Amino acid sequence: MSNLGDYPLGAANDPRAPYNQKENPEVEISVTVSVTLSKTVKVKVSDYKILWEGIDEDGDHFVDRDFSNTDLVSAVEEQIVLPQDASLYIDIGTNQKAVNDLSGWNVDEMECIYDEQ
Repeated sequence: MSNLGDYPLGAANDPRAPYNQKENPEVEISVTVSVTLSKTVKVKVSDYKILWEGIDEDGDHFVDRDFSNTDLVSAVEEQIVLPQDASLYIDIGTNQKAVNDLSGWNVDEMECIYDEQ
């Protein structure tokens, strides 16, 4: 076999042999990326309804509030830097690739749920 370049018989020019396969050149294509993210954050709201206010059985002041009609989306958009806006807060000179990668994201949908704690 040494006189055949150490290839198995008949394989030296076989395009199916792994050592003869060529990689395709890279091409740039467009893809749509959809990412679902979630995070619990604290926001201040005033558009809620007070259902009951008083002193509970332990003598502590108690307020029962209804947040079902509170505009949570607006509160979050006004008070929290959301991922789609992150590029606005990066020093362009420091990392242009990060700015480009973080720019141009579209919010397909956004939902905010009151997290009773």
